[in-house]
Amino acid sequence: METRDTSVEVAELIALLESQRQLYVRLRLLADRQRALILNEDTQPLLGLLVERQELVDKLVTLNERLGPYRESWTTIYSCLDEPRRRQVAALLEESNAALGTIITNDNRDTATLRARRQGVANLLGKAETAVRTNAAYVTTAGVKSSLTDAVA
Repeated sequence: METRDTSVEVAELIALLESQRQLYVRLRLLADRQRALILNEDTQPLLGLLVERQELVDKLVTLNERLGPYRESWTTIYSCLDEPRRRQVAALLEESNAALGTIITNDNRDTATLRARRQGVANLLGKAETAVRTNAAYVTTAGVKSSLTDAVA
């Protein structure tokens, strides 16, 4: 990308950054809904929500590729912007970064919740397995004792 500040390039940059911000906001809203679904153990809607999130992530990847040429000469481009546009671009980037930070924090929290739940299930399964073994041993031992008492009688 050339480093000259044409109104078309600036308009495209701002449009791309606005699209990025909107996608991050939508992704953050889905992350908020995801939290409620995880807490309520509502699996089916959660799976649908994860599909929606993946679609947004795919759009962000495509958008990121389109922003690549601007990133390559970011210092020059940013320094060529007039003050109002510089503030606009900075605000869009800040909003996107804030939404991304919230998404990452929420996803880490959700991951911890799911890990704890998985560990709880594993513990319950371990206890159930121990109970089955104990019962099986008791039945086997009771059968032997019963055989011995029958033989004595």
